[in-house]
Order: sequence, then C-alpha cells, then structure tokens
Amino acid sequence: MVLFFTDRKKGYTDAEVVVHLQRRDEAVERWFYETSKRYFDKSFNEIFFDADRKQEVFQLAFIKLWTEIEDKKIKLIDGKLVRQQRSGGYEPMSCSLTTFLMAFARNEHREIVRNIHEGYYEELFDSADCKAQAVSDDYDDAEDIKNRIVDECIHEMSPGCVEILTMFYYEGKSLDDIMEARGEKNTSKNGLKTAKNKCMNTLKERVIERYKEYNK
Repeated sequence: MVLFFTDRKKGYTDAEVVVHLQRRDEAVERWFYETSKRYFDKSFNEIFFDADRKQEVFQLAFIKLWTEIEDKKIKLIDGKLVRQQRSGGYEPMSCSLTTFLMAFARNEHREIVRNIHEGYYEELFDSADCKAQAVSDDYDDAEDIKNRIVDECIHEMSPGCVEILTMFYYEGKSLDDIMEARGEKNTSKNGLKTAKNKCMNTLKERVIERYKEYNK
C-alpha cells in the first residue's frame, strides 16, 4: 500500500494510521498531527490568510478528520479503508487521508470567508448577469468556483492593490490604520481611498468577466 503519511524516521500507511488512532496510540497520534500539519502548510496557500487564520483552518479541518476516524466513520474492514456514507453503509475510500484533510480545509476556508467577508463577496458578484446564471446545481460547487475565481483574480493584481484590499477587507483596518501601516506609499487619505476604490473596481471587473467564462 502507498505511504501517504511519511517522514524520514517512520512511515505509516493510511490504514495503519487509522488503526493506531482508534487504539489511542499516543506516539502515532503525535506523529499524525505533526505530519498532517507539515502537509497542510505545504499545500494550503489561500490568499489573505495570516498565520493565525491559517492555523485556525488547519485545526478545524484536522479535528473533523480526527473525529471521523475516532467515531469509526473511517475504519478498516477486511483490510481496506472504508468511509461511512449518509445512508449509513460503508464504501471503500477512493482517496487518501491527506485528500480528506485538504477537502475539509477548503470547506472551513469557504465558511470563514462566507461568514466574515460576506459583504465583500456580495460586492464582487453584484451584477445581474452573475446572479441570473447558475454555475452548478450543487451550491457548494458554485461557492468553490466563486472562491477560486476571486483567488485567481487577486493573484493577478498588483502587489499594492493586494496589500490595500487585504488590510481593508480581510483585516478590517480603517483607512487611517492602512495609511500608518503603509508609511510613505500613500501621501493622503483621499489618495488611499481613491486607490482602494480603483483596485476594487478592477478586481470586480476581472471577477465578473472570469465568472462569465465559467458559464459559457
């Protein structure tokens, strides 16, 4: 079996990880956490997330994965890892524990964005065309597409715009706070406000254009 969780000292298959965790093996518990954190830090790179927020996403995602293993929603049957379905039955797992970890992380990221920055996203997608078109019959899939579009478009912005939008929309800083943090990059509050509005308008145009491309 392929080793999904490995390090230089010792490697465990996903099946071994599940069995040891359900036996409350403290050494494997500690190893599993540390290995999961390294994998997460390497793989999770959502924009606008500082170290504290990123750690929050990891903890929430890890707890969900751990709980599924502890509650035996993920377990070993006849030598194969299976996962409990909504119907109550079990089906063989088609992906690794790391894939589940990152899936849970993406869900947590989406919820944080939706709950904390709902107004920001509404502003980005505030157009009749966007509201009228259905990206997917699955709401979560549609939200994933929106999040991905915003991340893609932000990565294409200038560093200055990313810095301003991050501080204003995601860190909740006032224009005065941003002026102080950016030092000589902005000479006046009005100039900063104009720059922020221009960046937001540019981002909004790119997001709407990219969103429409997904619907062609």
